[in-house]
Amino acid sequence: MTDFSKIPTTPHFAIVTQDSVHIPGDERSRTHPGHGYPAETRYFSVYEAFTDRELWESRIRNLTRSQERFHAMEVKPAKVETKISVKVS
Repeated sequence: MTDFSKIPTTPHFAIVTQDSVHIPGDERSRTHPGHGYPAETRYFSVYEAFTDRELWESRIRNLTRSQERFHAMEVKPAKVETKISVKVS
């Protein structure tokens, strides 16, 4: 899941995996070292939310069979309250 707004705000199940993307450097960095930008690999976490326990367990079985690294969790989101106070003396 990549869309932040789709993460449930109610208790749910989740799996976090890691992925990466390789970004090739530009031509200038290859022909003139120290200029342009070099190649890099960026790593990021992927958060998958599940409201159905059976689907969550099925995904865990599939990840385990394929020997992928992951973290499975039961999530209880915290409630955050903001208070604004104005005092004039």
